[in-house]
Amino acid sequence: MLSIEFETPEHGWMPVKVIYKDIKVSFEVSDVPIDPISQLESVIDSAITGGCGEVWWHLEPAGYFLSIQAEEEDYRIKFEYSVNSMDETRELVFEYLGSFDEVIVPLWRSLRKLQSYKWSEFCVSAPIIDSITKQIKVKQKD
Repeated sequence: MLSIEFETPEHGWMPVKVIYKDIKVSFEVSDVPIDPISQLESVIDSAITGGCGEVWWHLEPAGYFLSIQAEEEDYRIKFEYSVNSMDETRELVFEYLGSFDEVIVPLWRSLRKLQSYKWSEFCVSAPIIDSITKQIKVKQKD
Protein backbone atom coordinates (compact mmCIF):
# COMPACT_ATOMS: atom_id res chain seq x y z
CA MET A 1 0.00 0.00 0.00
CA LEU A 2 1.18 3.51 -0.85
CA SER A 3 1.60 6.20 1.78
CA ILE A 4 2.84 9.76 1.68
CA GLU A 5 4.12 11.54 4.77
CA PHE A 6 4.51 15.31 4.96
CA GLU A 7 6.82 17.08 7.40
CA THR A 8 7.04 20.72 8.50
CA PRO A 9 7.89 23.08 5.62
CA GLU A 10 10.78 25.52 5.95
CA HIS A 11 11.65 28.40 3.62
CA GLY A 12 9.34 27.20 0.83
CA TRP A 13 10.45 23.55 0.96
CA MET A 14 8.56 20.63 2.49
CA PRO A 15 10.09 17.24 3.35
CA VAL A 16 8.06 14.41 1.84
CA LYS A 17 8.33 10.63 2.18
CA VAL A 18 6.74 8.33 -0.37
CA ILE A 19 6.54 4.75 0.87
CA TYR A 20 5.49 1.66 -1.07
CA LYS A 21 6.31 -1.77 0.35
CA ASP A 22 10.08 -1.73 1.02
CA ILE A 23 10.70 1.37 -1.14
CA LYS A 24 11.10 4.63 0.81
CA VAL A 25 11.89 7.81 -1.06
CA SER A 26 12.56 11.04 0.86
CA PHE A 27 12.90 14.45 -0.74
CA GLU A 28 12.18 18.13 -0.16
CA VAL A 29 9.66 19.61 -2.53
CA SER A 30 9.06 23.19 -3.62
CA ASP A 31 5.65 24.71 -4.32
CA VAL A 32 7.15 26.70 -7.19
CA PRO A 33 6.39 26.69 -10.08
CA ILE A 34 3.39 24.42 -9.31
CA ASP A 35 1.88 23.53 -5.94
CA PRO A 36 2.09 19.72 -5.68
CA ILE A 37 -0.57 19.57 -2.96
CA SER A 38 -3.23 21.14 -5.18
CA GLN A 39 -2.07 18.82 -7.97
CA LEU A 40 -2.43 15.78 -5.68
CA GLU A 41 -5.94 16.88 -4.69
CA SER A 42 -6.92 17.25 -8.35
CA VAL A 43 -5.40 13.90 -9.32
CA ILE A 44 -7.23 12.05 -6.54
CA ASP A 45 -10.50 13.80 -7.40
CA SER A 46 -10.08 12.91 -11.07
CA ALA A 47 -9.13 9.29 -10.38
CA ILE A 48 -12.20 8.74 -8.19
CA THR A 49 -14.42 9.74 -11.11
CA GLY A 50 -12.57 7.48 -13.57
CA GLY A 51 -9.93 9.88 -14.85
CA CYS A 52 -6.20 10.25 -14.47
CA GLY A 53 -3.57 12.80 -13.62
CA GLU A 54 -0.05 13.46 -12.48
CA VAL A 55 1.68 15.25 -9.61
CA TRP A 56 5.05 16.91 -10.24
CA TRP A 57 7.14 16.98 -7.08
CA HIS A 58 9.53 19.74 -8.17
CA LEU A 59 13.05 19.58 -6.73
CA GLU A 60 14.83 22.18 -8.95
CA PRO A 61 15.87 20.90 -11.46
CA ALA A 62 15.08 17.25 -10.70
CA GLY A 63 11.61 15.99 -9.99
CA TYR A 64 9.49 13.04 -9.01
CA PHE A 65 6.24 12.27 -10.80
CA LEU A 66 3.29 10.43 -9.28
CA SER A 67 0.59 9.45 -11.73
CA ILE A 68 -2.74 7.78 -11.06
CA GLN A 69 -4.86 6.22 -13.78
CA ALA A 70 -8.29 4.71 -13.10
CA GLU A 71 -8.62 1.29 -14.75
CA GLU A 72 -12.11 -0.18 -14.34
CA GLU A 73 -12.30 -1.00 -10.61
CA ASP A 74 -8.58 -0.48 -9.91
CA TYR A 75 -6.01 2.31 -10.07
CA ARG A 76 -2.58 2.23 -11.69
CA ILE A 77 0.08 4.10 -9.75
CA LYS A 78 3.36 5.07 -11.33
CA PHE A 79 6.16 6.85 -9.46
CA GLU A 80 9.09 8.12 -11.55
CA TYR A 81 12.22 10.22 -11.09
CA SER A 82 13.88 12.58 -13.54
CA VAL A 83 17.23 14.33 -13.04
CA ASN A 84 15.97 17.37 -14.97
CA SER A 85 12.16 17.00 -14.77
CA MET A 86 11.98 16.10 -18.46
CA ASP A 87 9.91 13.21 -19.84
CA GLU A 88 12.81 11.66 -21.76
CA THR A 89 14.95 11.24 -18.61
CA ARG A 90 12.30 9.64 -16.39
CA GLU A 91 13.22 6.46 -14.55
CA LEU A 92 10.61 4.18 -12.99
CA VAL A 93 10.85 3.91 -9.18
CA PHE A 94 7.76 1.70 -8.80
CA GLU A 95 4.46 0.90 -10.45
CA TYR A 96 1.49 -1.14 -9.32
CA LEU A 97 -2.22 -1.71 -9.75
CA GLY A 98 -4.29 -1.41 -6.57
CA SER A 99 -7.86 -1.20 -5.36
CA PHE A 100 -9.71 1.91 -4.21
CA ASP A 101 -8.83 1.08 -0.58
CA GLU A 102 -5.16 0.50 -1.46
CA VAL A 103 -4.66 3.65 -3.53
CA ILE A 104 -7.26 6.39 -3.07
CA VAL A 105 -8.03 5.99 0.64
CA PRO A 106 -4.38 6.14 1.84
CA LEU A 107 -3.67 9.20 -0.32
CA TRP A 108 -6.81 10.89 1.00
CA ARG A 109 -5.70 10.11 4.58
CA SER A 110 -2.31 11.68 3.85
CA LEU A 111 -4.03 14.87 2.69
CA ARG A 112 -6.36 14.91 5.70
CA LYS A 113 -3.38 14.60 8.02
CA LEU A 114 -1.61 17.41 6.15
CA GLN A 115 -4.77 19.52 6.47
CA SER A 116 -4.76 19.05 10.25
CA TYR A 117 -1.36 20.76 10.52
CA LYS A 118 -2.84 24.08 9.31
CA TRP A 119 0.45 25.31 7.89
CA SER A 120 0.50 28.62 6.04
CA GLU A 121 2.16 27.03 3.01
CA PHE A 122 1.44 23.73 1.28
CA CYS A 123 -2.22 24.01 2.29
CA VAL A 124 -5.01 21.62 1.48
CA SER A 125 -8.06 23.20 -0.15
CA ALA A 126 -11.05 22.68 2.16
CA PRO A 127 -13.67 22.59 -0.65
CA ILE A 128 -11.68 20.04 -2.68
CA ILE A 129 -10.84 17.77 0.26
CA ASP A 130 -14.50 17.94 1.38
CA SER A 131 -15.58 16.89 -2.12
CA ILE A 132 -13.08 14.00 -2.12
CA THR A 133 -14.26 12.96 1.36
CA LYS A 134 -17.90 12.85 0.20
CA GLN A 135 -16.95 10.76 -2.84
CA ILE A 136 -14.94 8.34 -0.68
CA LYS A 137 -17.84 7.87 1.74
CA VAL A 138 -20.21 7.13 -1.14
CA LYS A 139 -17.78 4.59 -2.68
CA GLN A 140 -17.15 2.88 0.64
CA LYS A 141 -20.90 2.34 1.10
CA ASP A 142 -21.12 0.51 -2.25
